[in-house]
Amino acid sequence: MSFCGVSAYLLAASIFLAGALAATAATLRVSALHPLMADLARQVGGERVEVYDLVGEGGNPHRFEPRPADLKQMQSSQLVLAAGKNLEFYLDRVKATLEGVPVVDVGRTIPSLTVGKDAVYTCCPHHGHSTLDPHWWHGIDNMRRAAREVAKTFAATDPEGKAAYEANAAAYGKRLAELKKWATRELARVPRGQRKLVTAHNAFGYFAKEFGFEVIAVSGLTKEQSTTPQERAKTIESVKKSGVRAVFPEYGSSAKPLQAISLATGTKIGQPLIADGTGTGAAAGFEGMIRHNVDAITDALADK
Repeated sequence: MSFCGVSAYLLAASIFLAGALAATAATLRVSALHPLMADLARQVGGERVEVYDLVGEGGNPHRFEPRPADLKQMQSSQLVLAAGKNLEFYLDRVKATLEGVPVVDVGRTIPSLTVGKDAVYTCCPHHGHSTLDPHWWHGIDNMRRAAREVAKTFAATDPEGKAAYEANAAAYGKRLAELKKWATRELARVPRGQRKLVTAHNAFGYFAKEFGFEVIAVSGLTKEQSTTPQERAKTIESVKKSGVRAVFPEYGSSAKPLQAISLATGTKIGQPLIADGTGTGAAAGFEGMIRHNVDAITDALADK
């Protein structure tokens, strides 16, 4: 091949590569105020979306509050995703600060549970009673529904990506359907009398409803809500009456409250559960969280 022929070939290859890179480059910038919303945005958005996880892998969304740098990042985004259901206490301030950037409450279409009203909450600490439970992401069906809603939201902002977003949401939904089949099969090993989750804070109501468990929580809807000695005594009595074999501390939090209950009730300490998408490594993201929690629950409560 002549020098001119080589040059023409390299030019054509460069043009093709540039076109391919442009075709796959992210066209939508999304900031997320919850690690699991960041994961959801990646699953639905694929290569068309650049996701900024403001809380970060392993971060606690209950303790997060945007800093000036986070607000700047949100302002440079085209969408901001929040878990919603009053989890992000600062959301009204963020909406008032941002100019022209929609803040999307991802959980807005998910049916809510109310602590003290819905039957899954066996023992309801005073702090959470009659309060909307924001932890909707513990329902696999809820996350499938949220994926479809996020696909619609992305398509409204980036119409050219509509087919890709819908296809990604559908593929993710199929994967989650298989995840639920696996979780249902595994949790079926837990006897009916042991289907009680004694947890560090009241975060597992949606999981309990989906898989036929009851929740006995030590504290309220956030890890920061402390309990009185009277409430702790009530929890200990409930655990004794339940006959449950194990209590579960929470990933990334002190296990001392559960250790005290374990000592008082003769129950064992199970593996820590992940409540707010705070897992890392293999336990990061929604699917990693669910698999970790199901394995921890069956390991502690299933018949051997």
